[in-house]
Amino acid sequence: MAGHSAPALAVMAAGLLLASLARGYSGFGFSALLVASWSLVTEPARAVALALVMEVLASIIQAYSIWRSIPWRRVAALLGGAALGTPAGVWLLTRTPPATMKLGVAAFVLACAIALLAGFRFRRKTGDAATAAVGVASGVANGAVAMGGLPVALFLTAEGDDPARLRAALIAYFFLLDLMAIALLAGEGLVSADTLAQAAIALPVLVCGIWLGTRQFFGATAQSFRRNTLWILIGLALLGIGRAAA
Repeated sequence: MAGHSAPALAVMAAGLLLASLARGYSGFGFSALLVASWSLVTEPARAVALALVMEVLASIIQAYSIWRSIPWRRVAALLGGAALGTPAGVWLLTRTPPATMKLGVAAFVLACAIALLAGFRFRRKTGDAATAAVGVASGVANGAVAMGGLPVALFLTAEGDDPARLRAALIAYFFLLDLMAIALLAGEGLVSADTLAQAAIALPVLVCGIWLGTRQFFGATAQSFRRNTLWILIGLALLGIGRAAA
């Protein structure tokens, strides 16, 4: 964090606390919120690398409390799809303006989240094929514009699954997806010892935010969790639209 002014450090601390609260409560939204805030005061590439490292740390912190609730078969289907979709997303990244892709993904998520908030539900549970297809969409969005979490969160919310299973699935999925992304970034020289040192400095704020968010989760009903998750999705979609239009 050296080299940043006091106001810049305040922005980074506030952004990290907000992202950690969202992660502790819902299991997603961490990278989107962190990158959006930290990119205001530091280079976007550095913000993305730090966000991924810290999201892995967040998953490790949360692992004990979610382990028994993780639906591994569903997570495996999502990851299999993401492995297929990510190269397509990278291909799109080289041929489509990033702002256009971000706007399209965010607008789709916004429309679907509003529909879910209005009462739309899947009539029955989906199978592995549908879950893998969502993983493909997530991989495309992740490879193209680093917004792969939104389609998965939207899909799992639409299924109306148990909040603990939904949250655990998201945390496990992002942990494994982020490990793959960190390996790619490290190969490009974007993750270094300095990145790890900065993540260690920020760790106390991360732990505090996750703890507060987790307390809110355990105090929430299934209905309030679903509603609040949809509002987080709507907020992230609007944030994505705003950044794409800027």
